[in-house]
Amino acid sequence: MGVAIRELHTAAEMADASRVMAAVWRTDVAPMEPGLLVALAHTDNYVAGAFDGDRMIGICVGFFHAPDESALHSHIAGVLPGSAGSGVGRALKEHQREWTLGRGVTRMTWTFDPLIARNAHFNIRRLGVRVIEYLPDLYGPMTDGLNRGEPSDRLFVEWDLSRPADLPPAPAREPRMIPVPADVETLRVDDPSAARSARLALRDQLGPLLSTGWTVVDFADGAYVLDRERS
Repeated sequence: MGVAIRELHTAAEMADASRVMAAVWRTDVAPMEPGLLVALAHTDNYVAGAFDGDRMIGICVGFFHAPDESALHSHIAGVLPGSAGSGVGRALKEHQREWTLGRGVTRMTWTFDPLIARNAHFNIRRLGVRVIEYLPDLYGPMTDGLNRGEPSDRLFVEWDLSRPADLPPAPAREPRMIPVPADVETLRVDDPSAARSARLALRDQLGPLLSTGWTVVDFADGAYVLDRERS
């Protein structure tokens, strides 16, 4: 890819990282301001950027759980639109994985919007994360350009860093399939009512199943695959 991933440390780097976040999330106010990023990095949390030459094109930030949980929470990760889909996101995640393992920690958690199919495919099918719970409107009303007006429903997931990625998903015995729109971000623009209906339908189906013994075992053909036999 010709992209380098490296940790960020200086105030100037953190200001650049905030500008990248603002561009990714299409907002005037970055999700994380430079001073907070400086503080996180200084206290040995994860703050890294992806660079194409001298230009920062991606950002990933994580912080540690409570000591007895021995896990890193990957709070935010994003790649500039012109570089999305080129493997930069995967490179950032692999760098974060190695950094975390280097500190003796073997678990990573994060949240993602369950209605975005490409993210579900990447997290579940490519990385092999385990879905822990469905969290309705976790962050409250969102004001950025990507999520404005949308309930901030998220899936909370866990990545076992000792498990090799890209292992084939286990087959489901009695599968339930819950489809999502192929491109909900476009649907939000073209038909906001349909996008909202898709959100509520997914919340009504996936949330209750996860809380009553069903487990997401795959994301295939644009749908979550759930199995009741696993835990």
